[in-house]
Amino acid sequence: MKLETERLILKPPVAEDMDAIVAVANDPWIAEMTLVPHPYLQRDALAWIARAKEDWEKQNHGGLAVFTRTGMAFVGAVGLRATEDPGVASAGYWFSPAVWGRGFATEALREILRFGFEVVGFNRIEARHVMENPASGRVMEKAGLRHATPQDLPARDGDGMVPGIVRHLTASEWRELQFSPA
Repeated sequence: MKLETERLILKPPVAEDMDAIVAVANDPWIAEMTLVPHPYLQRDALAWIARAKEDWEKQNHGGLAVFTRTGMAFVGAVGLRATEDPGVASAGYWFSPAVWGRGFATEALREILRFGFEVVGFNRIEARHVMENPASGRVMEKAGLRHATPQDLPARDGDGMVPGIVRHLTASEWRELQFSPA
């Protein structure tokens, strides 16, 4: 399984990707803005790789490692996970601070939304971001996630809640959107 965009390749992570995943995911800025644990260790990468493999085998969707088409550099992760609500998925992503502001997150999120709606057949896809990370909200808006609702989200350390935003898009709204390549 592999998805491709103009500049990116999205594929399920494998054990050979572990060192690159750890090197990028261990950046404290990623932990500050996401639910990714810090420090991010080899066992965390191996757990994510195993979970992604299982999800893809059982559900035909899950986590994807994101690489640049030029040079195959690992730059981040994106994925879909079905929620308890039938026909609804949650999208998530994180990217290396070295590539922030270059549109990679938007490009990858658009592709995972396309895949979720057009291939898997979800009726609605949502994504969340903490209030402290408005840049992630802008990525979601550029990707087409139209509706925003304030909602408390679990804190990264599992201790309490933090202010956040949940954004969503429906399959019919997705069909209405026309995107030019990023």
